[in-house]
Formats: sequence, C-alpha cells, structure tokens
Amino acid sequence: MNKLTLTTAALLTATTTTAFAGIDRSGQDISVLFEEGNYFKFSVATTNPSITSDVTGTTQSATPFSNFSFGYKQQFNDNLSFALIWDQPYGADIEYIDGPAAGGYAFIKSNQITGILRYEMGNGFSVHGGAFAQSVSGQILSSSGLLDASSDTKWGGVAGVAYERPEIALRVALTYFSGIDYVLTGTHSIPPNPLLPTGGASAAIGSVSMPEAFNLDFQTGIAEDTLLFGSVRYAKYDGISLDSTSAFGTINWVNFVDDVTSYELGVGRRLNDNWAVAMTLGYADGAESGDTFLAPAGASKSIGLGATYTTDSNVKISAGVRYTKFSEKAVVTPLGSVPFEGDALSAGLSVGIGF
Repeated sequence: MNKLTLTTAALLTATTTTAFAGIDRSGQDISVLFEEGNYFKFSVATTNPSITSDVTGTTQSATPFSNFSFGYKQQFNDNLSFALIWDQPYGADIEYIDGPAAGGYAFIKSNQITGILRYEMGNGFSVHGGAFAQSVSGQILSSSGLLDASSDTKWGGVAGVAYERPEIALRVALTYFSGIDYVLTGTHSIPPNPLLPTGGASAAIGSVSMPEAFNLDFQTGIAEDTLLFGSVRYAKYDGISLDSTSAFGTINWVNFVDDVTSYELGVGRRLNDNWAVAMTLGYADGAESGDTFLAPAGASKSIGLGATYTTDSNVKISAGVRYTKFSEKAVVTPLGSVPFEGDALSAGLSVGIGF
C-alpha cells in the first residue's frame, strides 16, 4: 500500500476546510512531521462563504478569504526529526451589508510559526514537542466604534505522542497546543453616525486569548490501496472575550460562549502508481445562539473531495474542494436577536516535495 500518497490526498481535503466554529482556520496541522525523509510542503486554500439572515432581507455576514501555509521537515537520523511550520490558525472576515449590524465589520488575522522535534522510540511509539510563536491583529467596527489593534508576538507550547504500525499504515497521534493571552495596543475611534453623533479617537489597550486545543489524528489501512483516516479537534473557546479600555471607557467587543469540537472522517484510495483520491465527511458543533458577530454561523456539516498526483521524482500535487452547510445561529445584538445560516465552498492546492 502506498500509504504516503493516500495520506497526502486525504490531508489535502482537510486543508480546504474552513472552520467557522469559533475563528479556527488551519486546525494547527502538523502532519508534515510524519512524512518520510526530508520534506517540504506549500498549501493555499480559498473559501467563498454565503451567510445571510432572512429576517432583515439579505444581511450578508461573510466575505471570501484565502489561507496559506508551508511546512519543512528534516530527518536527522532514524530516531530524530524536526519540522518548521508556518500557518494562519485564526481569522475572521465578516462584513454586514444591512440589518441591525449594517456597516459593521471584523477582519482578524493571525500568524504562527511552530518548531517541533520528534523522537521515535523504535517500538512504534514516538513523542513530539516544541514551541510556537503567534501574533494577532485586526479591526472591528460596531455601534461602539472602530477598534484597530494588534499584539506583540507571544510564545506557546506544543506536545504530543503517536503510535505507528507502518505495515498496515496505522498511525494515531494526539497533540496539545497551549492557549495564549494577549495584550493588544491600538486605537479606539468613534466616527460620527446616527447612534453616536460625537466622533473622536483615543489610544486603546485591550486583551484577548487564543484557545488551548487538542488534536487527535488517525489513519489505518482497511484494504489493499485503501486508507481510512480522520481527526478530532477540541478548542476551548468558552469564556474568551475581547475587551479594550480607552478614553471612551471599557468596551466588550466579542464573547465566545461555547467550546468547539470538530470531527472529520474520510477514505483514500490509490488508483495507480501516480494517482490517489480521497473523500471526507466533516462535522463541527456550534452554539444555536451567541453574542459575537465574529462567528455568525452555527454547527456545520461538510463533504470534501481530493486527488493527488505523484511524479516519478516524488513531487506530490494535490487539489481538493469542500462544500460546507451551516445550521442556523441566533446572534444577540443590542438591537435584538438576528438568526443567520448559509454555506461555503472551499478549494485548495498543495505541492509537496520529498528529498
């Protein structure tokens, strides 16, 4: 069984996932650490969401966006390896066209660089661990005004354990990522508008946290040239809020009220020496109501399709698409509760080189 080709096809469909549960984007994927030998991978995914409310006509609440990542793995010897990964784990691209939040928006960006060492014990078990540097920045415009703020780079930790049986393409890996507490600096501006006719600007200091999370990834061969794979991610969002203090007082901009668990299950199939395909089904839980416009979508169900072409020189080119359907979620605003629902179409491309 060419398990590496199948694994790459399977993981590509995961890279096209857009998790609107919380503000998860990449799932903090470390799969490059388990590639054979030295390896480099670059991935890009783009998502076109449509999340609306029929209560006020067409209250659009999401805009298209793209995510990028790369990973490099160096195999030092039979037991020790290292991976360097850059991704954009969290984000939001929300813009409201009409309704109670008309004119409001939230654009959140993040960057993370992760360094991980892995030690294989020789009995199928291995341990991995390291650190990551992360930063966040963004703008939020609401009835409270405009907050434009960013953080310094902060450090977190990552640790995990894995078990493998290569003869049946079995791997189970559990990885923990620590949460990070940020101090934000920027400005709080209040442009003149019907609700707040007096404008102005002030220096602002804020605080926000990114959640600690657990990732469980697994795969196993179930027949000749066929791989079953999946993942579970649990992120502790409950209680996370974004607050700032300025000359205009202390403002609460965002509240998350539920932890988020995401599930994925898929099957990969090698067609011949060059081609492999994969299909995935996904589910992410979500609150039926909440008071953050950063996450207007509720629980989601998704289906993804991916394919990988492997050249004779060990270059893997993967592509995938994913359709996601979001259940209804009522977002509580100062002007009332607004229900949202919708869907999203994502597409991704990944190039991996073994050497």
